[in-house]
Amino acid sequence: MKSIATKDSVLFLPDFDSFDYRQWSGLLENKVGITIPKERESFLQTKIWSRMRELGIETFSKYWDVINNGITGKLEWIELLDRLTVHETSFFRHKPSYNLVVNDFSNILNNNRKFHYKVWSVSCATGEEAYSLAILLQSLKSGIDKKNIYYGVTATDVSKPALTIAEHAYYNKEKLKGFDNDYKEYIKKVNPKIFTIDEKIKDRVAFGVFNLLKIEEMPTIKFDIIFCQNVLIYFTKEKKIKILEGFKRFLKSGGMLILNPADIGNWKSDNMTRITYKGTLAYKLD
Repeated sequence: MKSIATKDSVLFLPDFDSFDYRQWSGLLENKVGITIPKERESFLQTKIWSRMRELGIETFSKYWDVINNGITGKLEWIELLDRLTVHETSFFRHKPSYNLVVNDFSNILNNNRKFHYKVWSVSCATGEEAYSLAILLQSLKSGIDKKNIYYGVTATDVSKPALTIAEHAYYNKEKLKGFDNDYKEYIKKVNPKIFTIDEKIKDRVAFGVFNLLKIEEMPTIKFDIIFCQNVLIYFTKEKKIKILEGFKRFLKSGGMLILNPADIGNWKSDNMTRITYKGTLAYKLD
């Protein structure tokens, strides 16, 4: 039996053997494609147990029965999934990738009088990435005298609770560390500890639940940018390739897929050309 020391006491976790690890990690991979490696077994055990403790369930086998029990189980799965998926994110995380978006949008601004620019924020978690993209585009758009410029950000995630936070857009002041002074005009102070996002930015972002494993089921919408950061690292190589190939269907001709350099190695695919831009991993559809 494993124990966890807290501030006031020591808590004992129920046994979690190799069978339990295979069962629960397999469920997560089968449903959403996320892989929990053996070395992170402790993370899996602790996260599941914390939810069991809230419900007063003493063994992993009893909780397994709950998860797999009809409508009740489906609702409980949504709650557990929120515990197991990573939502640690920040505004303007990995600035080189955002700089590449600025470069692309600016080039189009300089060469077009009218256009629609669409961005997909993949696995947006609690919304910081999606709002960062909208703030960047609004800032660039406001800096020129062109009226017929339109943009929108589609933001998706597998976690409904995370998306609820994103839609309400209330954040702790610590999140302001990612903001340049030029972007402070797009936030509103709620109280000394909380801020929110300006309505004109919120209006440009649409949130929706989406499972990347079901990418072939998503209606085809053509995007200028697919922004996929710190997501693919949780998938097996085979699933990564399936998702990357799936993204191609949603890119406009000349559209870009922007990944995090840690997401995948040297991916090659028909009609996709690697873009050379400092500190980024990105591909353009020919």
